[in-house]
Amino acid sequence: MTIWRFLDSGYMHPCANMAIDEALIEIYEFARMPVFRIYGWSPPGFSIGCSQNAEAVLDVPACERDGIPIVKRATGGGIIYHCREVTYSVVCSEQDIGTPITVKEGYKTICSFLLESYRRCGLDPCFAIDCRAGNKIRSSFCFSSFEDYDILIGGRKIGGNAQKWRRKIILQHGSIPLDMEFPPVLKYVKEPVSSAVNKTTSLKQSLGRDIAFGEFAGIMRDSFCSVFSAALEKQDLSESEKQIVKKYEQ
Repeated sequence: MTIWRFLDSGYMHPCANMAIDEALIEIYEFARMPVFRIYGWSPPGFSIGCSQNAEAVLDVPACERDGIPIVKRATGGGIIYHCREVTYSVVCSEQDIGTPITVKEGYKTICSFLLESYRRCGLDPCFAIDCRAGNKIRSSFCFSSFEDYDILIGGRKIGGNAQKWRRKIILQHGSIPLDMEFPPVLKYVKEPVSSAVNKTTSLKQSLGRDIAFGEFAGIMRDSFCSVFSAALEKQDLSESEKQIVKKYEQ
């Protein structure tokens, strides 16, 4: 059994959330202890992939006028509006999750705990590549895109996941919507994404009931431990990590 550090960050500002994920990569290089983190977003806001230009994909002046934060992720992928969701991050080495792997195998391996989480809710998830979901779809909006290891429920994509590798250290984080919040997406995202409404789903839609943040976070923790034979050791941010977070928030 592998001991993983567990961070329950609760709801934090978008800038702080992304700063913590960045800090965890830096600290891993010294501590060498894998990390599993769960968090939420307050206030709601947009995150964009590291290669995206905010002005090209979002109505930035409208977001600023309406007080909608925009933050850039360390990982790639498309725009995500973070509101009613559970977000996770994993920081580890290849060896922490098995043998050395490719990027695609990394997605498949890490996302396996999400499949288990959905199954424990009574759902029937599958990877897009296994569901014969058709060709890949590229979009500036994450939930309109379809990649091989996106997760589908009932043929619809649920959530999104992205990775960054640095000197064989993996950061993967992902968004699992408890409910979909499309009005802000339709209002601020420049690319027409109305078709995404029929391509995506949330836990509320899939389950036919509301599910609270704490309930699904608990399911994710149990699933993570089961899939990776992990023991979670709950910790707070260290003083060193807090200093790194301040650096990234500036």
